[in-house]
Amino acid sequence: MVTRQLKAVLDLGTNTFHLLIAEMSEGSFIEIFQKQTPVKIGAGGINKGFIEQMAYERGMRALEDFANILTSYSIESIVATGTSAIRNARNGPQFLQEAKERFGFSIESIPGALEAELIFKGVKQSFQFPETPVLIMDIGGGSVEFIIAKNDAILYKQSFEIGAARLLDLFKPSNPIEVSELESINTYLQNTLKPLQDALQKTSELYGKMEILVGSAGSFETLLDVLKLDLGRNYDSITPFAHEVRKEQVAEFSKYIINSTQLQRESMKGVLDFRVDMIVVATVLLSFVVEKYSFNKIIASNYALKEGLLFYSS
Repeated sequence: MVTRQLKAVLDLGTNTFHLLIAEMSEGSFIEIFQKQTPVKIGAGGINKGFIEQMAYERGMRALEDFANILTSYSIESIVATGTSAIRNARNGPQFLQEAKERFGFSIESIPGALEAELIFKGVKQSFQFPETPVLIMDIGGGSVEFIIAKNDAILYKQSFEIGAARLLDLFKPSNPIEVSELESINTYLQNTLKPLQDALQKTSELYGKMEILVGSAGSFETLLDVLKLDLGRNYDSITPFAHEVRKEQVAEFSKYIINSTQLQRESMKGVLDFRVDMIVVATVLLSFVVEKYSFNKIIASNYALKEGLLFYSS
């Protein structure tokens, strides 16, 4: 009888905490269980570098739930990481210490560069990369990771502290967002993402113009769900875990979301409740990257950091 090798991943993001349990086998995996819990651990304190009390308690309740779920499985190993909101919070170490004392979780607060590398590893599990370079983009609540990859090589990786929760807290857009606010966010992104622009230009000089943007999980899953469930649009699936969206469809989605009110988003099919407030600024960011850098093909991957963590040992 073959014993299943089960590995658990805890990905403690700024908006959501994820639990993934998978059966591992020679460089691949089969998902056994997955749960995402909206925690919004950055709420109220993300740009102050502090986890507010209510957010702190929501995080602990989510971890308690994960601990209870894990007792039902024979787990061989657990990898747990905290990202932007936790790594930048003054009381982040206290949160991680309490999690260890209460639930036995050894959670590593990982730097943005490592987060980017692990996102790359996760996304690569979802489809076969083309021979030409691609830009991978992961829109988190606290940070956004960009990776330029060619086959199995990372040519550039950088984490920017411009996640949806940070942008929402920083700009506090109207409902619906006003043109002047859009312009302010785009100007901010233009200035902040200068290193990315330089890297894209350098890559294009070496390999020709980059055509493909790969988006990982989160906001890109909302893109897929709204296109299909609310707007009735079809897209091509490369694999069960990666889907190709046309540039025109991204533009349609962006206009639809950016022009919407909160009440309209609450009734949209495909927008999860905990993303209603942040999806506008996340979409502004997505639209900026697609338009500014003229990507013609967008591939939305269901895989991201948590899948990359399956192949990580701290």
